[in-house]
Amino acid sequence: MRPFALGLILSAVPALGACGAFDEPDEPGIPPLVWESGDPRLTDPRPVTASAAETREARVVLYRYLRGLAAGDVRICALITPEYEESVFEGPRRCRGRLGTVRERLGARNLAALRGVTVPVARPGPGPGRFTVRFTDLRWRTGRAAPGGPLAERFVLRRVDDRWLIVA
Repeated sequence: MRPFALGLILSAVPALGACGAFDEPDEPGIPPLVWESGDPRLTDPRPVTASAAETREARVVLYRYLRGLAAGDVRICALITPEYEESVFEGPRRCRGRLGTVRERLGARNLAALRGVTVPVARPGPGPGRFTVRFTDLRWRTGRAAPGGPLAERFVLRRVDDRWLIVA
């Protein structure tokens, strides 16, 4: 059996050479499959987040909406567009009347989490004059709320006349 094993090893040596295992150091090989940090194909010319000063007013609107939702404050209805109101509160001009029902569906755990939420960043887009805040961008003082219903995966804010509103 030893001659068979020796023959097997010797027959594998040329195959290893063909794979590049025994290439000469002067020969160019395949470059490693590692991206370098300065590679322009990895950079996006658009900024990931906008400056805090640029987004402050929009972030404050979302902050007031989320905290007001936790408190059951009907003034949040003035912070949303009719389209957003229709999608969350099941109809135009139903925010005031349906706020209690929406809060009940959120549950005590989510409402408690909303009492400590902050909105630290907003991202530009989609489109000019709009900012997006992802649910994962929100910061929680206590436990984290679960997305769903009025707690969207992402909130889009835009200026309507002279104020910021949640549009999606």
